[in-house]
Amino acid sequence: MFTDLFHRILKSALVPLVLGSVGLSNAASVDDPAAMLRSSTDEVLSIAYSGHGNETLVARVRPLLEKTFAFDVVTRQAMGPGWRQFSAADQKRVTELFTELVIRTYSSRVVGTQRPKITYGAPVELAPDRREIPTRVSNSSGTEPFAVVYRLIKFPAGWRIYDVLIEGVSFVANYRAQFDEIIQNGGAPAVIRTLETKLAAPADSHS
Repeated sequence: MFTDLFHRILKSALVPLVLGSVGLSNAASVDDPAAMLRSSTDEVLSIAYSGHGNETLVARVRPLLEKTFAFDVVTRQAMGPGWRQFSAADQKRVTELFTELVIRTYSSRVVGTQRPKITYGAPVELAPDRREIPTRVSNSSGTEPFAVVYRLIKFPAGWRIYDVLIEGVSFVANYRAQFDEIIQNGGAPAVIRTLETKLAAPADSHS
């Protein structure tokens, strides 16, 4: 149910987020989506490669990712029209599980990845409260650079990521294509079972 395309997208989309290079102040990132993206990449990088004691990488990066991503928006969009069929309790549970899956899959790919060079483009206004920030990711391994576009939404507390596009392929749209069938065949219970099954498996099996 979780296609190879999605896992390639997730790996490509989220790893660059932690491998940025420029950190800016939290105050600047409230009103500046580009500053938010740059400061978040720097902060997660610092967390990922610092000493961690007894804490897992998931535990260390979770607080920052929960501030960086609008997981409620991401989950709602990934479920598509079927989201409206869910009860409030089911919506809450699906959001919790989906957030956990994204964070766990992301975290399993952070440590040991080669640090790329990221070139940030100018933000593009999609709506008064939405921006798109293009980036170009390359490294020294000789692989071709690829395009990563972040879409951000403005909340009172600041900007949050709600979608990532890799070479034009949307993270959210790819997930929605998968969940549409699950929802049609079994509704929220089927989505919850699918997510619980994924989370019960070892983190490495998410790839």
